[in-house]
Amino acid sequence: MPVTATSQLGRARRLVVLQVLGLSFSLVLTTFALPAAFFFYWRYTRAIGDARVYMFEWMLDFTGVFETENAGVFEAGDEALASVAVFVQAADILGNAVAVLLLSGSHRLLAEDQQKGCCIGSTDDRRAALAEETEWTPAWKAKVEELSLRGMTLRSLLQFYQENLPTMPDWTYAPAEHKTRDVVRRAIIPLTSKEESAYAASALNGDGPQRAQVMVTHNWGNCFKDLLAAVVSDALQECSFNLATNLLEDDPAFLYEILAKTACLDHTYWICSFAVNQHICICHSNPYDRDPFTRELHPVCTCSSANIFDPDGRSTLSEINKFDDMMYHLSATGDCRQVIAADKALDLFNRAWCVAEIAEAKRLQMTQALKFASKAAIMPRMHTLENLDVRSMRASSETDKEFILNKIAHNTGVEQFNTELQSLILDPKSGLLASWHAMDSWQQIREVGRLIRWGLADGGTGKVWKAWEAHE
Repeated sequence: MPVTATSQLGRARRLVVLQVLGLSFSLVLTTFALPAAFFFYWRYTRAIGDARVYMFEWMLDFTGVFETENAGVFEAGDEALASVAVFVQAADILGNAVAVLLLSGSHRLLAEDQQKGCCIGSTDDRRAALAEETEWTPAWKAKVEELSLRGMTLRSLLQFYQENLPTMPDWTYAPAEHKTRDVVRRAIIPLTSKEESAYAASALNGDGPQRAQVMVTHNWGNCFKDLLAAVVSDALQECSFNLATNLLEDDPAFLYEILAKTACLDHTYWICSFAVNQHICICHSNPYDRDPFTRELHPVCTCSSANIFDPDGRSTLSEINKFDDMMYHLSATGDCRQVIAADKALDLFNRAWCVAEIAEAKRLQMTQALKFASKAAIMPRMHTLENLDVRSMRASSETDKEFILNKIAHNTGVEQFNTELQSLILDPKSGLLASWHAMDSWQQIREVGRLIRWGLADGGTGKVWKAWEAHE
């Protein structure tokens, strides 16, 4: 059964109550138990006339294990009170241990060790599995290396979201409605038209282009806010991105503050919308991208660059025909992993380019992390992934689809590719969805622990709790 946001919120609050009770119990016992213990110890040593009697002997004396010649000095009431003191001391030790366990979060470590949430893959033997390098021409290799250095820091991505998007002339960004393709057409292309460059390589990118640590696979039909939220959730090591989505819409400055405190702003991500120079790809034509409100086609760019037409995928100047080679280059020259930012409708798995990137990352043994809005959001749609066939997938153009299918047919064959794709996504032990199938109570507790840390970060304002409740 899907775990609802309300139930997770309830678990989180119950765990907070347990932590408070544990701490209170420990403080009360420490406050009253120790004075009582010293009081009875003092009475005992005075009664037998030996101030050097150890507490251990005193405890054994009243349990019958240790007999002294003065054992009869006490009245029956004294013995009972002393026994109570011993019991209270033991309870104090136990209470302290429970409080430390709850407050430290150690009870969640088993979940961390048993399963890594939403990440699969291993980098142990990644280099050994890489194919031999393609015979690239110097110009081709230079373009691949250039693309690999167009990562953007999370700081720059959030600055784009907070500063550039809200101030675009003649267009108002609506976070809940506008897709990535809308943002590309109405913000990224106009902002870079003067330089005629990729956004990541332009002066607008405050931190400058960086070597990518993470390649983000996404579809342009995804809500742009969700794409950025998936990246944020990856930086914060969250499995789902609904909470980040709500905070991006309600209070992006607060989310920026959380990322700054957790030292996540310097993480670098490669996102094609920002990394590819749209002025040599699509800026002069727009046959189908329409504004969701006016239903009018987005305007085209008037820059002087020429869009490259590359039906066979062999153009040296083209940038969209080198994604596989760039992934290989990033894997061969250093650590790089893949984040798969799934849209709420799971349409990403029906996009030929996206599936090809996922399969290539698996072949290169890149560590892959799948990001969903929430478990509750994907469970009703899981059945749509059971009969995936690359031949029925969509691409921006028939030329792109034909190029991808020809490459698959040449490398593995379409039928084998489909079989491997099913295993990659749906295998119950090693597939991309395995961690979601196996999310048991231990993992749910881990999710609750993370929610508590988020809740504590807002300084008691309740922003996180409000955003979490908005999941429903």
